[in-house]
Amino acid sequence: MYIDSDGEEGVRVSVKAISEELGIDKTEARNLFEYLESKRCLKIETLGGEYLYGHVSLTKKGLARSQK
Repeated sequence: MYIDSDGEEGVRVSVKAISEELGIDKTEARNLFEYLESKRCLKIETLGGEYLYGHVSLTKKGLARSQK
């Protein structure tokens, strides 16, 4: 996700693309993104699509964590 967002906060990244890259199914994707949102590492930007969510973006905290 960091690479797909070019290391920028707030850049929308496709949930489908991330899920396919990670090889996770719809349930795993939903759980992962909800967990990361609860930790304030990402923001769910759009709803809809195959994976329930359409796009997500990294937050400032998420960027910092991804660089560690």
